[in-house]
Amino acid sequence: MIDSVTIENFKAFKNETLVLGNHTLFIGTNNSGKTTLLEALDVFFNHRLDIKDVRNKTKPVVVECLIDEKRYRKVFVPPHYHFDVRASEGDFEDLMDIRYLYMPKKPVRLEHFFNQCFALHYTADNNPNANTVLKKYAFFENDARLIHKHETFVFRVKLRNVPSDKEKKRLRAKMLKDASDGLRIYLGVDEIERSLPFETYRNIVEKVEQAFIVSKQKRFINDFPYTFHPLYKTDIQKEFQNVTDPLHKTKKKPFLLVEGKYDVPWFESALVHLGKFEDYRVLPCGGSGNIQFVERQLKKARYKTIAITDGDTNTTDYRLKREIIELYADYEFVNAKFRAGFKKQPKTKRDLFKAISAHDDEVKRVLASYPTHHLHKSHPFVEEVASILQTVEKKHKSL
Repeated sequence: MIDSVTIENFKAFKNETLVLGNHTLFIGTNNSGKTTLLEALDVFFNHRLDIKDVRNKTKPVVVECLIDEKRYRKVFVPPHYHFDVRASEGDFEDLMDIRYLYMPKKPVRLEHFFNQCFALHYTADNNPNANTVLKKYAFFENDARLIHKHETFVFRVKLRNVPSDKEKKRLRAKMLKDASDGLRIYLGVDEIERSLPFETYRNIVEKVEQAFIVSKQKRFINDFPYTFHPLYKTDIQKEFQNVTDPLHKTKKKPFLLVEGKYDVPWFESALVHLGKFEDYRVLPCGGSGNIQFVERQLKKARYKTIAITDGDTNTTDYRLKREIIELYADYEFVNAKFRAGFKKQPKTKRDLFKAISAHDDEVKRVLASYPTHHLHKSHPFVEEVASILQTVEKKHKSL
């Protein structure tokens, strides 16, 4: 899975890292970067880059993905912003079996979407008989045929009639589910309520390798059972209503408040191992300085909250035993990633960062991939989270 994406010089992001969950829903104000992320993944996997989306035309666009703990960095250089393999890093042959399908905010025509789904499976050297593919799609005319276009093959298809918006969503869902069979597909959907039916979206999400969803519709936001990621254009304290406004149906599900975005995979992975992922929503607060503000705002809106900070912070009732969450990563993992040379677990954040030459933010980004792949139920971090939740749950029962 994609653990994180770093985007440089592209649309909303000058230089930003986003940490991703198994499946992730993004909400936020306009221009906060929701669409930018989905399009940046299209740049990374499909090399679709429009020069008008480049922030500084004298600098390259860089999209870096941490996938299954391996680093892949793609660089697109001016003036034409072609992919520069020499400036890029990573064994890109590892990605040959991955397909990324981006569904933009304005849905493409059904005929075009059919060809997008078709192209996930087949190339000019590997294409099926047109009748074999089309026989299950009764909504197309019978005279559809395969034609050569732009060094590949596409179907020239016509609809039998003009379907309603509801029918279009149902047809897209059918095409996408059929296309997902046997493939490693990453799916990005901007404003999912425009493209896919609410009734079947979970089935689609569960069929793909990883889904990145943007929504403005309350029923999608409240129903989404995976990672919830708010994005802020400027300041969390100015835009926090974008979190509370759409979540009126989730007031029975407590928020687990954590310091920052790099903490989210740690706590979500711990909840998975404890069988409590469905019971809480993990919410990053943009730093320890914002936790008290976020907690006050949520309590005003009658949400239950549990704030857990690193051990070096004393502004909350519940703190971890270690100074920072990164100290829970096994020292052998740290050595492998940063050539740190630890012979035992470092005890302080000073010991950790002093032994690593990389920038602190880079260290946090890489170590944020550790919990997804290496945590287990008896891991010290998971046991600490379990102890805190047990204390909180007993306290609530006694009230």
